[in-house]
Amino acid sequence: MQQQTVHWRSGALALARETSAGRLSSRALVAGFLQRARGSQASLNAFAALREADALAEAEAADRAAAEGRSLGPLHGVPVSVKDILNVAGLPTRWGSRTLAEAAPAPADSLGVARLRAAGAIVLGKTTTSEFAHSMMGRSPLTGTTRNPWDAAVTCGGSSAGAGVSVAAGLSTLALATDAGCSVRLPAACTGVVGLKPTLGLVPHNGVPEGFANFIHLGLMARSVAEVALFLDVVAGPQRDDPHSLAVPAPRALAAVEAGGDLAGRRLLCRPRMGNRRLSAEMTAVLDEAVERFRALGAEVVVDESEIDNPEPVWRILQQSNWAQRLGARIGELEGRIDDSLVAGVREGLGYSGPELQRALYARTAIFRAYQAWFDDFDLLLTPVMARRSLDADHPVLAPVEIDGEAVGDMRREWTPYLNAFDLSGHPAISLPAGRLDGRLPVGIQLVGRWYADGELLRAAAAYEGLLDWTRDWPPVADAAA
Repeated sequence: MQQQTVHWRSGALALARETSAGRLSSRALVAGFLQRARGSQASLNAFAALREADALAEAEAADRAAAEGRSLGPLHGVPVSVKDILNVAGLPTRWGSRTLAEAAPAPADSLGVARLRAAGAIVLGKTTTSEFAHSMMGRSPLTGTTRNPWDAAVTCGGSSAGAGVSVAAGLSTLALATDAGCSVRLPAACTGVVGLKPTLGLVPHNGVPEGFANFIHLGLMARSVAEVALFLDVVAGPQRDDPHSLAVPAPRALAAVEAGGDLAGRRLLCRPRMGNRRLSAEMTAVLDEAVERFRALGAEVVVDESEIDNPEPVWRILQQSNWAQRLGARIGELEGRIDDSLVAGVREGLGYSGPELQRALYARTAIFRAYQAWFDDFDLLLTPVMARRSLDADHPVLAPVEIDGEAVGDMRREWTPYLNAFDLSGHPAISLPAGRLDGRLPVGIQLVGRWYADGELLRAAAAYEGLLDWTRDWPPVADAAA
C-alpha cells in the first residue's frame, strides 16, 4: 500500500481500513489525490475548486487520531469530492455560473457534506457542474467543458460532470452529487462508474426551497457497488427539515451487499423503452446482454415492449416552472450572461399557467402509481440508461438527437426518459457499467427497486457487478495522471 499508483486504484473501503489502522498515512493519500487532480485539470477539468491546505491539515489530524488508536469513522481519512451546487464550508458555491463567480465562501457545510465529514472523509474540493445543474451536457459558462476520460470528444454527461470524471479517472474515491433528472446516473454511465439515486428522502436534502413536491435527490458515485453502499449508510437517515426523510429506515446497504448471493427467485421487468420512439441497435444489444446476465444469476426476466407515456413532458413542466420561479424575475438582465438553454427553459416556465402546473403535479402522482404497480409482480426493473451512445461533447443542448440516423427529437425526451422517470416517482435507481462500445466508450444499464429497498437494489447490483468486475477497468488517462 505504499505506492501512490496502488492508492488511487484502491477503493474507499480498502483505504479506510488502512488509514484508520495507521498502516497508511492519510496525509500522503490526500496529497497524492490532490496531485492527480491538479495534474489532470488541464485535460479533464473535473474540479471547480480544490481546498488543498485544509484537506492536508484534516488528513494530518486523521493521522494523529490513528496514531492514538481512534477511528474517525468508516471513511477515516478517505478523499472525496462534492458537486459545486452543495456547500462546503470555506469554498464558494458557484453553480457553474459566471453570475456567481464572485460568490462568498459558504459559512457551513451542506447536510450531506457534514455527514461525510462526520464519517471521517476529507473533501478534496468541488467538482464541475453544468450551469445551475440544468443541463445533461458536461459544460458550463464558468468552468468550460469537462472531458470524458475515455474519449474527450464525447460528453461525460451532466449535470454532475466533474463528479463522474473524478471517480472514473481516480481523482477521488467517492463523489457526492445531485440527481433531479439524470444528473448522477447519466454521468456514471458515460464514464463507466456506479451512480445511485436513492429513494426520495432516504438521503435528506434540506437545501431545496420546496420540500414537499421536491424531486431533487442527493446522489452517490463510486467505482464499486460496495463503495456506494458504504456511502449510502453514511449519508442516509432522517433530518427534521426534509419531510420525505422523517420516517426513513436505516438502509443497512453495505450489510446487504456483503450478504451476497445470486438472484434466484427474483423477478425482473425489463422495459427497453419508456415512451421514447427508438432504442438504438447497439443499445438494444447492450440491454439484451444485461437480460441474459441477470438470467444467469437466477432471476426470471420478463421483457415488456408495450407502449407507455413518456414521463418527460410532466418533468419538463415541473422543472421549467422551478427555473421560472428562481430566475424569471431577472431573466432580462441574465440573458446573455447565462446559457441560452437555461434562458429558454426559464422563458418556457414563465409561459405555464397555474392550472398547467397543478395538472403536472397530478400527473406526477399518476406516474408514481403506475410504476408502483409494476412492483406488485416484480422485484426490480431493468432499463437502459440512454437510448443511444453518448453524444458529442459539443452537442447543443437544444438540438434534437439522432438515433441510428433518424432525428427523433428532444434530448431528454428521446435520449434519457429512463432517468427523469424515477426522479418523479422517487424509486431508487442505480446506473451500472455494461461494457464499452468500440472497446472504449462506456455504456450503462439502470436497475430500479421498490421504495426503501435500496439495500436489496444494491445487493442485486453487486451480483451483476460480479459478472463484469468493471472495477479493474481504468481509462488510459488515469495512469497518465499518476
